[in-house]
Amino acid sequence: MKKILILLTLAVSIFTVTACATDSNMGQGQGGGQNMGGDMPPRFEKISEADFYAGLNLDSAVKAKLEVILADFKVTLEEKLKGSQMPPSREVMEPLIKARDTKVEPLLTSSQYETYKKTVEGLFVPDHNQRPGA
Repeated sequence: MKKILILLTLAVSIFTVTACATDSNMGQGQGGGQNMGGDMPPRFEKISEADFYAGLNLDSAVKAKLEVILADFKVTLEEKLKGSQMPPSREVMEPLIKARDTKVEPLLTSSQYETYKKTVEGLFVPDHNQRPGA
């Protein structure tokens, strides 16, 4: 009877540890940030505006135009998501991003645009302590 009780306690402990580990990994972009199916957007690292613009190495005229385009994008995005507690859906985001990038691409060289595509979404990652729509 004592062995059964010990085995049962051990089994419950293993189950609890496994459940907690699985729960803590939910939504953390398993697979290196790749979209593993479903409607989960890829994860982006938060980047500061200073780092973003420094990485693009822009002249002041192009930087000013890019700042206007990105500010307009942010306002449009905030209007679309006003009052929503959910992250934006792909159906909402894709046309907004395409319109934004169509305006940006002619302003940049091919290498600048490549860097832009890799980093721009990092500007719009919410702070960890900020809820969407808050």
